[in-house]
Amino acid sequence: MEHLPIHTRQAVPADHAEIAGLLCQLGYKIDAAQVLAKLNAMQGSSADLVLLASKEDKIIGCISLHVLAMFHRTGSLGRITSLVADREHRGQGIGKALMAAAHQWFIDNECVKLEVTSADQRLDAHRFYESLGFERDGQRFSREV
Repeated sequence: MEHLPIHTRQAVPADHAEIAGLLCQLGYKIDAAQVLAKLNAMQGSSADLVLLASKEDKIIGCISLHVLAMFHRTGSLGRITSLVADREHRGQGIGKALMAAAHQWFIDNECVKLEVTSADQRLDAHRFYESLGFERDGQRFSREV
């Protein structure tokens, strides 16, 4: 089967339903209205971006990016808070295309370090990130407020 080229672009509020569907594939409990609210809140932000991957105008992947100032170090931290490729299109380079676009955006935003979080059970995702040069770095602790 021939793989068509993957295009990346910035998400716009009209993409909210497709993005919600992708995030639900990873088990996130978020609906289209919540995604729309988040996209609207992020509009105009120079520190937050959602990129989409598409083939033939069908959205097949999504990545959310954030730039955070680091107090203890020069430069900024680039954080990836979600990455998903549509289950019907996995293994076709969607994640790599989105990560390449993210990497360039982080460089353009003067990030000196990148980080991505991944749930313990997502072993395939861990291998994917390691194949791109990411390494385990410390331990993350969290709690609900």
